[in-house]
Order: sequence, then C-alpha cells, then structure tokens
Amino acid sequence: MGRRSKKEKSDKIGYVLIAVVVMILGSIAVFIAMNRGVEVDKESMCRLDGAFDRHVIILDMTDNYNAIQVQQIKHIIENIVDNLAVSEQLQLYFIDATLPSEIQPQLLLCNPGDGAGKSEIYSNPKLFKKRWEKRFHAPLKAKMMALTGDYTSTTSPILETIQAVNNIAFPYVRDENRHYKITLISDMIQNSKELSFFKTQRASLTHFVDSPGYVKIRTDLQDIDVDIVIVRRDKYESLQSRDYVDFWVDVLSSMNANIDNIKLTDG
Repeated sequence: MGRRSKKEKSDKIGYVLIAVVVMILGSIAVFIAMNRGVEVDKESMCRLDGAFDRHVIILDMTDNYNAIQVQQIKHIIENIVDNLAVSEQLQLYFIDATLPSEIQPQLLLCNPGDGAGKSEIYSNPKLFKKRWEKRFHAPLKAKMMALTGDYTSTTSPILETIQAVNNIAFPYVRDENRHYKITLISDMIQNSKELSFFKTQRASLTHFVDSPGYVKIRTDLQDIDVDIVIVRRDKYESLQSRDYVDFWVDVLSSMNANIDNIKLTDG
C-alpha cells in the first residue's frame, strides 16, 4: 500500500513537471513568434504575407493648381501619412497623360513603425526610422514639389484611372479584416472617349450607367471607402455643380464604393 502511494505520488509529480515544461515551451514559442514578426519586402517595407491595410491616393495632374490649392493638397497628403497605421501601405497614382492601361504607382511603401515594443534581437528602431525617411518622406516630398509644375492634358480619364488602380492596388478577394481606402484629389471633370463632361448634356449623365461606355470602364469597389477632394477650377464651375457631384456619387455607388466624404478645396 505504501509502495503504491509513493508510485502514485511520483507519477503525479511527473505529470506536473511535464505540464510545466509544455507551458514554458509554449510561452517561449509565443514570445519568439511575437517578437520575430513576419518577413517584409526590403524595398517597400510591406509584409510579404499581404496582411496590411491599403490607402491609395489618386492625384489629378491634368491641369495646374494655384498656390492655395497646392498647400491644401500637401496638408491633405501629409495628414494621411501622419495617420497611417503600422504596416499600412500607401500608394500614390497620378491622373495624367499616361494611358490608364500603362499606369504605375508613383509611390508604394508601407509604414514600418519604429520597432517599439519589439525585441531588439529582431528589430532595429533606428534602422526603421532611417528607412522610412529615405524611402518614404524624401520621395514623397519630391512628388509634392511636382504640384507646382505646369501641366496640360487634352484628356482627364478619371473613371478609367479608378478602374486601373482598383485592379493594381487592391486584392481581387478582399480580406474582411483589412481596411481599403481611396482618396481621390481631382477637379472631377471627366474627359475621355467613353465620357466627357464637355460633350455630354447634364441631363444625360443620369443614363450613363446604362450605356456601353459605363460597362467598359466599370469596376467593383466593394469594401473600399472613398474620399473625394474636389479642386475648384476657374471657368469650369458649371462642370462642378451639384448635378455633377451627384453624378459621381451615383456612379461610384453603382460600383459598390462606400463614399465617406466629399469636400471642396479653397482657392
């Protein structure tokens, strides 16, 4: 009876020791996983697993901006940058003379953060800050300087650019745990082969979604939030009236976009 009691006691101690070892090993594994992080692309600083939010800026460069508009656009973009979440990706596209089929991002980078809260073994805050400045802020400043340039374009394919960017910037299958957003900065005066505000009667705009032209340039913006910043153009105020704003609300809503905000710049 005594031997059995001693054996049972020994077995219980053994089970406890095994359980403690398993817990310790599990804790170590979790610690390593949390601090090692995930692999990132060295150039873009984006997670290779694609698990990150995306904020896309589409900036209209088909006409000139005045000094006040340039400052406002800079503030808007700087505010977006300042509020990027860690690992969130920023992409910048221009609407210009480039064919939508040939459009490429002017900037594509992810916010790497500063390494705060991570083990020094696996992250280097100083390196993160250096990379951020070199690959993000410096190129972005250069792009912002371009706003003061002189631009002329015979077309303004806003809808076509949105379609192209949607297919480049966002995954075909949206991740319900990720946030996708477009900030569109433009005079919103569509001028292309498929639709031109200069050639289309205002009343006809309501029927555009039933036309072959719409089918050709339609894109699915499901699960994408859209902010529109309308830049006022001298001499073209009539093409930026409430009717035209309503057109954009209707056409983007028909593409399943979630329109968050519409504002007009000063200047």
